[in-house]
Amino acid sequence: MAALPDLRLEYPKLLSSVLFQFLHHETQTLPKLLSFDPIKPILVPIKASHLKNIFTRCYKSYFMSSSVQIQRLTQFLRYKTTSILSSQHLFQTHAQLITTGLHSRPHSSPLLALFQLYLSNPSTLSHATTIFHQIQQPNSQKWRLMIRKHTSDGKPLQAVSLFRQMLTETNPINPLDDDPFIYASLIKACNKIGGFAKVLRGCFGSSARPNHVSFVILISGSVEYGGPSIGTTLHSCCCKMGLDLNKDVCNVLIDFYTKFGGMNDAFRLFSDMPEKDLVSWNTMIASYVKNNEYKKAISLFKEMRRRLIEVDRVSLISLISACANSKDLDTGKVIHGHIKGSGIETTVPVGTALINMYSKCRVIEFARKVFNEMPKENIVSWNSLIHGFLECGLSNEALRFFNRIQSCRLKADEVTMLGLILACRDSGELNDGAQVHSYTESSGLLTGSTLLSNALIDMYAKCGSMTRARSVFDKMSSRDVISWTSIIMGYAISGEGEEALAAFRQMVSEKILPNSITFIAVLSACNHAGLVDYGQTLYNTMRKVYCIEPMIEHCGCMVDMHARAGMLEEAHRFVKMMPVEPNAIIWRMLMNACRVHGHFDLGLNLVSGLMELRTSRGSEDHVIFSNIFAEAGKWDDVICQRSLMAVQEASKVAGRSLVHV
Repeated sequence: MAALPDLRLEYPKLLSSVLFQFLHHETQTLPKLLSFDPIKPILVPIKASHLKNIFTRCYKSYFMSSSVQIQRLTQFLRYKTTSILSSQHLFQTHAQLITTGLHSRPHSSPLLALFQLYLSNPSTLSHATTIFHQIQQPNSQKWRLMIRKHTSDGKPLQAVSLFRQMLTETNPINPLDDDPFIYASLIKACNKIGGFAKVLRGCFGSSARPNHVSFVILISGSVEYGGPSIGTTLHSCCCKMGLDLNKDVCNVLIDFYTKFGGMNDAFRLFSDMPEKDLVSWNTMIASYVKNNEYKKAISLFKEMRRRLIEVDRVSLISLISACANSKDLDTGKVIHGHIKGSGIETTVPVGTALINMYSKCRVIEFARKVFNEMPKENIVSWNSLIHGFLECGLSNEALRFFNRIQSCRLKADEVTMLGLILACRDSGELNDGAQVHSYTESSGLLTGSTLLSNALIDMYAKCGSMTRARSVFDKMSSRDVISWTSIIMGYAISGEGEEALAAFRQMVSEKILPNSITFIAVLSACNHAGLVDYGQTLYNTMRKVYCIEPMIEHCGCMVDMHARAGMLEEAHRFVKMMPVEPNAIIWRMLMNACRVHGHFDLGLNLVSGLMELRTSRGSEDHVIFSNIFAEAGKWDDVICQRSLMAVQEASKVAGRSLVHV
């Protein structure tokens, strides 16, 4: 390393070299360096590891000479090198400003430069605020900067206070005309203190009159943070100010009304627009898709074609999604053909939408063709086909596809591993599940991922390995209601009722609120464990304490629980008083229990009642009817039921093992 010159004499040139090399981590001589003066800078090769120490030495010697302090402070602060100026260095610089008297000059460039440096360092925002209050009549840019910084740093009360102070101290008629986007910062601040509407009303006095851009931001904020009443109030303000027919305002209002279920209001706005742009059409189509009105979305697309309005990728993705969810394969093919005919590039978002559409329509061959036309370096396209295989019940194909991902040296993400775990769950491949678990853990994707941990618990439980499921559960750093429900359901389907109930009690003790699915799991556990009284208590608790209305699944657990215990009269009484209409599965449970426990009279009455309903029946119903008639010695009726099965060409579905060992 070349000998260093005297730091005190050569400081301006050396410091510029140090700063530049430190920022760029250079270890070789730099051909061109910044300098504080027009003299050609010295070229000193300095290793990055030594730069910080040299900088500290330079800093101390630089400020030793009182005769040049003010000039050098001004030059030094001009660099704004926050990557090496820690809070300690900033405090030292601030101290130099105080000793030189520059601190008392509110509009001096060193003080303003230090203000910018303080703002850039998250740990020194309070010092920036102190300097800000010393600046006489700060311009609007500095006000906006302070408001945004306090909002982003989690200090919403200070942000709102600064905004009110700005309105008081700035005299223009509308101080927000030059920056309506400041509303976005205020909306975030108001939401953080839980008073979007109240604080908004307090902030905006008569002096602040939003323009159309402001209203777009405010209405968007009401969608995310406010509510329907705030949005409709803003709509009324738009009408009073003559902005209700502005394209941008109408587009955001359409989005607002659809997100709060006002599709009729949204369509009325759309129809009344004197001029619609592509965003208007896309917003309306996307709104129909989000509200499950797929046929209307497709109808709007056909209207666009009649008017010769060109669609873009945003339109296409919404339309393909509509076709996927409505299983409209024919229209999906038309849209795919339009993409090819128009020469529109099959980007990753468009391609994944097409794969999803073909998968949901159970045409996996077409999904493969779309995948083969897409770029392979993006893991998103691979993920879409993996989940497409799952949609079509091809779990083993999804698992085989993972080998191709590894051979292409692509990095799997959380979505990839979720698909593979679900594939192992659906196929019952316990060994493959353990391998996927091992890969997920070694790749670091499992760390902190509640989603993947929950999926692993469910997979191991469905594959019959509650020991491994419990191991995953115990290792979780944080558990949500799905985690607890998964482990409870796992114990329930494994016949370990007591363990399931113990997990439920622990869940309640940890103040985790159970949901509807949790109660299905715990009632199923009571069913398998034969705990009828406790199950009845939990059912009542669900309704009265947690205010969860029973679904058909809850009722099925209760009916089966009583039926297994031989309490057929209670089971029948429960069916009559169910808050939901009993389905075929409920009746089958009850009739099969009558056969098992020898209650043939009740069983025959149930059969007669169901036969009078004249509803369509599957092979399961004929088999149960036949078995009850056989147990009761009514052989003519047995022959009749078997004959009906033959006429309808109904056959029993063969059983199969879920778990592959």
